[in-house]
Amino acid sequence: MRKSKKILSGILAAAMVAGLAMGTSNAYARSSMRAAWNDASSSQTTGTTVRDACYVEDGSETEEHVVYSNVYADSEAWAQWQTQWETLSRNYEQIALTPGMDATELNFAWYSLREETPMIRLMDGNGNVIETFDGTQDVSKAETVTEDGLSVTLYPSKVTVTGLTENTSYKYQYYCDGKWSEAYDYSTKSTDSFSVMYVGDPQIGASVGQTENSKEYHAMNDAYNWKGTLDSALGAHSDISFILSAGDQINQTSVSSDDNKLQQQIEYAGFLFPSQLRSTPIATTIGNHDSRSVNYQNHFNNPNSAVSAENTEGATTAGTDYYFRYGNTLFFIIDTNNYNCATHENVIREAMENNQDATWRVLMFHQDIYGSGYDHSDTDGMVLRTQLTPIIDKYDFDAVLQGHDHTYSRTYQISTDGNSHSSYTSAPSTSSEEEFNAYLADNLCYDLETGEVDANKVIDPEGTVYFEANSSTGSKYYQLIGTQQDYIAARSQSWRPTYSILEITDVTFTVRTYDAATNEELVADGGIETAYTIVKSADKTALKEAIEAAQAKLDSAKESGKYTDESLADAEALIEAAQEICDDAEAGTADIASAAAGLTDFESKLVEKSDNTDEDNTNTDGDNTNGDNTDNNAGDNTNDDTISDIEAGYAKASTGMMIWFAAAGAALAGLTAIIVSEKKGKKVSDEQ
Repeated sequence: MRKSKKILSGILAAAMVAGLAMGTSNAYARSSMRAAWNDASSSQTTGTTVRDACYVEDGSETEEHVVYSNVYADSEAWAQWQTQWETLSRNYEQIALTPGMDATELNFAWYSLREETPMIRLMDGNGNVIETFDGTQDVSKAETVTEDGLSVTLYPSKVTVTGLTENTSYKYQYYCDGKWSEAYDYSTKSTDSFSVMYVGDPQIGASVGQTENSKEYHAMNDAYNWKGTLDSALGAHSDISFILSAGDQINQTSVSSDDNKLQQQIEYAGFLFPSQLRSTPIATTIGNHDSRSVNYQNHFNNPNSAVSAENTEGATTAGTDYYFRYGNTLFFIIDTNNYNCATHENVIREAMENNQDATWRVLMFHQDIYGSGYDHSDTDGMVLRTQLTPIIDKYDFDAVLQGHDHTYSRTYQISTDGNSHSSYTSAPSTSSEEEFNAYLADNLCYDLETGEVDANKVIDPEGTVYFEANSSTGSKYYQLIGTQQDYIAARSQSWRPTYSILEITDVTFTVRTYDAATNEELVADGGIETAYTIVKSADKTALKEAIEAAQAKLDSAKESGKYTDESLADAEALIEAAQEICDDAEAGTADIASAAAGLTDFESKLVEKSDNTDEDNTNTDGDNTNGDNTDNNAGDNTNDDTISDIEAGYAKASTGMMIWFAAAGAALAGLTAIIVSEKKGKKVSDEQ
């Protein structure tokens, strides 16, 4: 069945591209795919009529519906922004925070207008100086911006701060143009369980062409909406550790003229302006619009950036691949504008060798190789598929984060088909039917490890899930292709900015996607929920052995008749609670270890019966009142001592169970927070 589906998908893809080449759908698709850009100056009540798809295989058109072109409608705020823009758009010296090599480090980058030693002054939450860190300026990469005949030189400055501790409040200042900046707040988060924001294509300036306004006007428009998305998303998710951006931070690609260079710096100023970026690191990848200028690598101080010849061959002007570790997760960011995939594999291999104990492996790049948007997913998005899919499979990535296609989609779990396929640097022309058909056949280079019957949760799955992010600003949208590919599990074009939140624990990796303005979870076409969870079960071998041993001891204790019914019941409840942890696929290793350790002390929970028939314990005066009973036993406390011993033993057992049950309850509530073992046997959950 899956093979048939792939053949059908290939036929439809061929028909689609051939149809576009003949002009049957091209005019309609191109004229409407940007109809619903996020126009900050419009009224919320102004709607635009759009169609969802650019092509349907039977030649019919999809139904029309109305979308609204400004999700952050506020005429007063927009007026204030226009005034503010006059100053901020020429502030080329805004600082960018990026993750460090691990959670103990933080990287900084900014432009200065003079040659100087860049510095970061790190302070505690009260403003007391902890340490001042010196950095470097690379004068050879200085950029010049010219406007109205006046030129300024921008010197890239970079600093790395070390020695940070988690869950700690700091302040910092950066030294720029001979003076210290104001102090900004920065707080580290937990590295056990944490959340990360994932966005696609802010592309400040991409709304150009929607009206007759200037490039700068559209940069102002898109920067306003970028700020709106961060205000909304980070207001709702204030605990995120950092942001992941899947490329195309800006729109101005060429820097062949002074006007182009100026426009690019204006767009970067708009991208870096939001106040949240003074306190929230952002890990970016190089999009095709970022790739032709040194400004990208000057604006971002990426950790572990590739420098060796074998790791940089084919690198673009913008920079190279990099990676970093945060808690139990290894993040890889590669530049897919560089089609030399051997280079990417070299960097991935190096990162893997240095982080063999990482639980989760996440890869991010710009050009989507498994998406569902018109313009890229079945054209240039396919070019890298035959080369990257085997590498992704070889290094056992859990998730791939993509951009470029300005639509939302999620795949099923995918792995390489293990066959040999040709490599491509561009799609062959449709005029050569034989070459083009061979290209389409090569790009069926995957196997589906899950399918339509699978729920939004998988347990120890084979393969990798691929996410495609819609525009986070609404500067530009693309339509979905008319025929949904067999590898796509969910997709949507809501014509509204979206973002996703990655929630990561020791055993779960969950991605939830939200409407950026309302913070409501996105629902994909067909009413499909977009939340998706991968469960990587922790090793429960020791717990299973402990449960078996405890059960054997309990059976023996019951047969002996020596122990109180209460302690036997408590011991049995202890085993049952441990079994619940063992049966819970999402139980974390901390709770599993706690349960196993609790069972090793199993026998101490059992309380022996006492003999209460001693004559000394008999009330002889026939008076059973509390007062008389106390008097008669005043000289003989045998009964009281026995009861106290029983109560003490029972209290000891109960206290131990209360502590253990607290740990068990935490696990069942999903409050797990430590490193787990590598994934073992895999299966797909049938949970809905």
